[in-house]
Amino acid sequence: MPEPAPAPSPPALPGQRLTEPQAANDLLMYRLNRLLAVAGSLVVRLCEGGYGITRREWGLLMMLAQYPGMPPAELAQRLGLDRARTSRAITSLLSKKLVTRDAMPGDRRQAKLSLTPAGQAVHDDLFPQVKALNQNLLAGLDAEAVHMLDQALTDMQQRAEGLVATRTDVPRTYRLRGGRHVD
Repeated sequence: MPEPAPAPSPPALPGQRLTEPQAANDLLMYRLNRLLAVAGSLVVRLCEGGYGITRREWGLLMMLAQYPGMPPAELAQRLGLDRARTSRAITSLLSKKLVTRDAMPGDRRQAKLSLTPAGQAVHDDLFPQVKALNQNLLAGLDAEAVHMLDQALTDMQQRAEGLVATRTDVPRTYRLRGGRHVD
């Protein structure tokens, strides 16, 4: 006679799925990545289909609209991108005439980036559309839940930055070298 199937696990308590993950679908970073992949695909479609820019280029445009005259290195740091990818995106935006690069007086290797009128127009047209997508994601939450989510995201961002700064035991990877780490 076959043995009976094991009883299903009791449903996890609210939040327990995140604090005691049992599978990939329970991991916070996996879930955030999936959310970004699904909702972000709409942003990609808006950017590429409507404006001929990549999502990375859109990030640069948003940052430069908020902080005009930012140097490329600071732009990369604020967006969490490496300098090489940022440089490629800047080169692309320069060729599309959406940003300008002005050398700093006294040191031509240093530059400040700004939006051109065309770049500002792309930002001003696209930002409300991306804003609406974000607002749609939050529409199912009440005001208190949105406030708690905002605070939780701020706290987790600070914690992540602290982990990156202190976890020197985790090897670095170099994506351009096939993901291998260098000791």
